[in-house]
Amino acid sequence: MTLERAGNRAEYKAIAIAQDHAGVVLQAAKALRVMIEDWMEGKKGRHRDHFNKLAKLERKADSIKRVILDELSVAETMLRRSDYFRLVMRTDDIADLCEASAWDLSGLEEFQPDKKTRGHFKAMLDALSDAVYKMRQAILFLKQNSDKAVEMAMEVDSAERDADAAHRKFGQFLYQSNLDIKVLLRLKDLGQHLEEIADAAEDAADAVRIIAIARIP
Repeated sequence: MTLERAGNRAEYKAIAIAQDHAGVVLQAAKALRVMIEDWMEGKKGRHRDHFNKLAKLERKADSIKRVILDELSVAETMLRRSDYFRLVMRTDDIADLCEASAWDLSGLEEFQPDKKTRGHFKAMLDALSDAVYKMRQAILFLKQNSDKAVEMAMEVDSAERDADAAHRKFGQFLYQSNLDIKVLLRLKDLGQHLEEIADAAEDAADAVRIIAIARIP
């Protein structure tokens, strides 16, 4: 087997595992959204179940991440190996941030957000959900359609800009509010983590774009 073929084989394997990894991360993002929506709707008593589900998904994502990193560590002939490392680490950051967001909610269980607060959260959730979904689609297209992978990666940039705009508006809203300082700080932390999820999706999509462009004939 030539070095080039060995490198290609390692790359195909890395892509396949990265696709599984992104699927678990997307599940975590969806689970976080359900958790926040239940909180906004005043549905109490399900917080622990939501948190346990997110913690389980984070551990699963972390386990898959270690498998990919092990594969990459021995794939010395693999081209663009550093870009795959970046892709895996930033994708995994999303699962970590979802769990961190769940911790933020732990201190907000007794706080019932009003209509305006819920509107701001919905805008942030819509944008980050779009970013994570399209990031995963970009990874899915890596193996069979590099042009489509690039297209989807570029759409993540647009979703991240929406998330950034929604986060800025949320910050302005918080500082103009009369909320208790402890509640305000917890809401601020939660909003920051949501924005960071979209940032991580954008960074992962950038890695996808670099990998995909190099794979275009």
